[in-house]
Amino acid sequence: MTTLENATAVLKLFNQQGLVQGQQGLSFTDVVAALKLPKSTVSRLLATMESQGLLERNPDTRCFHLGQMLLSLASHYLSTPLVDGASSMMARLAAESSCTGYISVLEGRDVLVMRMFQGRMYVQAVTPPGSRFPAAETSVGRAILSRYSDDYVRNLYAGAWRVSSPNSPQTIQQLLAELDRIRECGWALARNEALPGISAIATTLSNKHRGETVALSLSFPTQSQDQLFSPIALDALQMVTRQLAGKYGDRAVFTSRSSNL
Repeated sequence: MTTLENATAVLKLFNQQGLVQGQQGLSFTDVVAALKLPKSTVSRLLATMESQGLLERNPDTRCFHLGQMLLSLASHYLSTPLVDGASSMMARLAAESSCTGYISVLEGRDVLVMRMFQGRMYVQAVTPPGSRFPAAETSVGRAILSRYSDDYVRNLYAGAWRVSSPNSPQTIQQLLAELDRIRECGWALARNEALPGISAIATTLSNKHRGETVALSLSFPTQSQDQLFSPIALDALQMVTRQLAGKYGDRAVFTSRSSNL
């Protein structure tokens, strides 16, 4: 392995062992055992990583922690709003899938479209940024609501429950049941709700460092009852969501127990 590969293997150990700042860190023995390299090689490697700011050593415990340079880079990346951080990947996904892509946020009982990415499908759902829809009547709204507890959702709609689409959950209990299914599978589906003849699939992404959550979605003309959505499009959306979740440390994306509604 090259020096770069060995250095990468050391950094991966922090994630593999679930180490965070404030914990003891990696010992020299931990690294030797994991990399299975001679002690002299590991010693030079760690000294180089320390001199370049990739690692720092606790003078008391002699254990290694992530260096200030890496922490500064991570802080800069995580401070980027999710809407901006996810835009390039959603734009590419929309082009490749031919669907229309969206990034949306929850505001009260509404969802607000923040970004729209035009696909190449012959029938396009054009919902420009700034558009609002009732959260309970959209895939993106239900996807974000699934991140909250049932009690939160009940309180959110206390004395204010109204439904305009016959294809949406008609009662709070139906909404809660739908949110539970979304928590199980990790994605949401809407058919002919916000817009007649248009369906959408949605996932969510959170950045705990900024306390924000967005919904990522693809919309397309409603298909037959036999094929509610394109499995290929769903797989692509979930892949993008997982890639972004890995970057932003959103572990909730990886905890769903099924891939089907």
